[in-house]
Amino acid sequence: MKEKKVIWISGASTGIGKASALKFIENEWQVAASARNLDNLKVLKKEAEDKYGFGNIDIYICDTRDKNEVEKTVVKIEKKFGHIDIAMLNAGTASPYSDEFNLDYYNHVVTTNILGNLNCINSVHKRFKNRKKGHIAIVSSMTGYRGLPTASAYTLTKAALINLSESLFFDLKKFGVKVSVINPGFIKTPLTDKNTFPMPFLKTKEYAAKKIYDGLMKNKFEIIFPLQWTIIMKILRLLPYNLYFYLVSKYTGL
Repeated sequence: MKEKKVIWISGASTGIGKASALKFIENEWQVAASARNLDNLKVLKKEAEDKYGFGNIDIYICDTRDKNEVEKTVVKIEKKFGHIDIAMLNAGTASPYSDEFNLDYYNHVVTTNILGNLNCINSVHKRFKNRKKGHIAIVSSMTGYRGLPTASAYTLTKAALINLSESLFFDLKKFGVKVSVINPGFIKTPLTDKNTFPMPFLKTKEYAAKKIYDGLMKNKFEIIFPLQWTIIMKILRLLPYNLYFYLVSKYTGL
């Protein structure tokens, strides 16, 4: 019998992470799902087993902000399955959006979105390099392309993750390790449900999961969706500051 591929998904208990876990199980992958919320992980496990049978998913409590906890989780996953083929680093946080500078909030978002991902990369990259194979997929956002009003803490972390992914692409390719960055637009999840502003081209988490699965199977570096928002953000990314500031101010009224 052909050995199943193994994907570790952090932040797998809700939203894009949960939908991606189910999509990979649907396609006969073995999923190691980690998150901080055990109750939500149990819901995911039951849903997966009800749909696809037993033995396709294992759940792990893991706070990615704790590097020792991350390392212990990776050790457990490898002990169970022998290896990890893809590490999809999805754990993150956002909201509330505000134009106030709150250092505690910045620390919270940076620690979760950047340091948490670095802890995960620290644990898997050395294993992937030793095996001469593996795939690191970092979930960022199109909002990382440029600074946006009321979202400075969130967008700075997403910009950092895009930059990190680009650098890792060069640093790891000589070891046979693939790197992808996943840049969704607005996806309906518990995080975006807190938003109080219009979200153009809002898509479902199932839509996102399919795009992510298809992109990773094609070894794409950037997995970006939906198309309409991609075109807009790619254009905005290229504009000179004066024109960019004018257009965003006009649209937002700020």
